[in-house]
Amino acid sequence: MTLKCSVCGKEEISLLRANHRDLGAIKLCVGCWSKEQSKDRLLPLEGGGSCCR
Repeated sequence: MTLKCSVCGKEEISLLRANHRDLGAIKLCVGCWSKEQSKDRLLPLEGGGSCCR
């Protein structure tokens, strides 16, 4: 099953879950996750950790 990144729309088999400051709970490709993290837009997920597959 292929999913799409919530930011760029790129289709990926595996995406990272994230709690985005503006968008809420979303799934991101690795590239967008890195960009959004560097802009300090990702918040910790409930239950600990910053991301998981």
